[in-house]
Amino acid sequence: MDYDLLLVGPPVPPASLAEALTGAVRTEGVDVDVADRDSDQSGRDWAAPVLCGYIMLRGDLSMSLEIHVEDALVDETPTEPELARRLAATLGVPVLYPAERDLPPSAYWLATSSGRSVRARLYSTDEEPPVHTIDAVGSAVALLPQVRVSDLP
Repeated sequence: MDYDLLLVGPPVPPASLAEALTGAVRTEGVDVDVADRDSDQSGRDWAAPVLCGYIMLRGDLSMSLEIHVEDALVDETPTEPELARRLAATLGVPVLYPAERDLPPSAYWLATSSGRSVRARLYSTDEEPPVHTIDAVGSAVALLPQVRVSDLP
């Protein structure tokens, strides 16, 4: 299964991210490979059941994660919302995941470290690299006091 997640707040060290992914997919004793997608890829463990490539972001977001979990080789393959909630709880930072396909590209869900999910609206600038801004959330999020609360579809 493939996941596309966005981390809010400070960047997470690769070792912490690997440990969080191990717990999130319940892969005791299974290899998890985490690497910067812009770095040399020759040292990666491409046979690992859990692969995570990340890039650093600017603005309200710190990291974009592309995660691949080989279903047959792990104990559990959570849904994208469940993986986002587990990572948010373990890492202590909000995690964004895409909303339903029929909503605008700015529509996301934001998983909080307390285990709940709220609607979020994310905008990105056209500059390269883009700056990402969480414009609004459906209900207050303690770690994002500066973000306005608004009714979001």
